[in-house]
This record gives sequence, structure tokens and C-alpha cells, in this order.
Amino acid sequence: MANKNSETEPVIADVAPSVLDQHTHDEVRMLYVESTETMRFAKNHQWYTVGATLLTYLGMVFVAGFVNADAALTNKLMGITILMACAVIVTLGIYQFWMHNEMTKINAMQPYLSSLFRDIRALKSSRESDIHRYTLLIFMIMVVIFGATVVHLALQRIAGT
Repeated sequence: MANKNSETEPVIADVAPSVLDQHTHDEVRMLYVESTETMRFAKNHQWYTVGATLLTYLGMVFVAGFVNADAALTNKLMGITILMACAVIVTLGIYQFWMHNEMTKINAMQPYLSSLFRDIRALKSSRESDIHRYTLLIFMIMVVIFGATVVHLALQRIAGT
């Protein structure tokens, strides 16, 4: 008869500790924490950038409606919207490359940490993480473009063209 506890408790194989001396191990841990915090910062700023862009779009439509903008002003606002959308998309790409660089650093640290650390990190494949990251990036870009399209339609209506 099998022991029920052994079926529910994870079996940890021989855990090989870090091969580094304590000071070097501490340095690698510090770099790991720094890289994960930097990735979190970049991810948050991607979303803040998208949100701030949408709020700015809303503000431009509000201003155009408030002053009863004519065709000349709405064309200028639409030009600003296009330039802003392009700048935001480039910024989102920069944040994505920044996160990729931090992930590369984390992957470079992995062989120097314990086997348990490597096993746990291997639970989610890097390909799956990449798919999630790039799907969200595409979604963010589409939201910025969709917002610019809505601004264009609203400005056309305000100008009566």
C-alpha cells in the first residue's frame, strides 16, 4: 500500500547548490533582483504609456469639441495624434527590447544558481514567455492605433467634414 503523503508531496531530487562562493553568489542574487525589478518597471511603464496616450487622445477630442474646432485645427490635432502614436509605438518597442536584455541577463545568471532554481525556472518555457510578451505588445500597439482612429473619426465629426 502506497503512502498517501508521498503521492501529494513533491519529491525533490538531489539539489545541487550554487557553485559560487558566498560573496559572488550574493552579487549574482543582487543582479537577479535588479533585473527582475527593471523588468517589472518596464512592463508597468508600457501600460502607463498606453494609458497616458489614450488620456491624451481623449483630451485632444475634448479640446476640439470645446472650441468647436474647424478643419484646420482638426487637421493639426490629427497630425499630432499620428506623430504621438508613432512615438508611443517606438517607445513600447524600446521597453520590449529593454525587457529582452534583462531576460538575457537573468538567463546568463541561471547556470550559476542552484539546480532547484533552474528546475523551477524551467516550469515555464522561454518560448511561452516570449509569446505572452509579444502578444501583449501587439495588443498595446493595436490599442494605440485604434485610439488614434477613434480620434480621427471624432475630429472629422467635430469639424463637420
